[in-house]
Amino acid sequence: MKAVKINMNENQTAKTMKALITGSVVNIMIILIMTVVVSLFLVVSGNLFESVAGYIMLVPLLIGGYSGGYTAARIKKSGGLMYGVLSSVIVFIFMLIIGFATGSAEITYMLLLKALALMLPSAIGGVKGVNKKEKLKI
Repeated sequence: MKAVKINMNENQTAKTMKALITGSVVNIMIILIMTVVVSLFLVVSGNLFESVAGYIMLVPLLIGGYSGGYTAARIKKSGGLMYGVLSSVIVFIFMLIIGFATGSAEITYMLLLKALALMLPSAIGGVKGVNKKEKLKI
């Protein structure tokens, strides 16, 4: 009988790419939806939150980062910290490219805050996604 070799590397590579792409897309979609919601809140409130509007706009990055990291880790089922952060790094680089291409991005402390607001919750979401139990046992 002949032994059949199965190449498991192709499956792992495809699963890794699927996890990173899906996590990044979920991250971007949540950020877009939450940005619209927060923007509507800021418009309705008027000049009430004018001085802290830049910091309030970090909330969509926090929520999007967490959900993107969680999604990437749930798909990969291992390495949650790494895949959570990698999905947010992809989104952050995408945001930087768009910002510098349009000329609206500047390198300030706010850029560091945006990076932290994306990557820290995504790392937490990645760890939570890997540690999620499949079934509830009573």
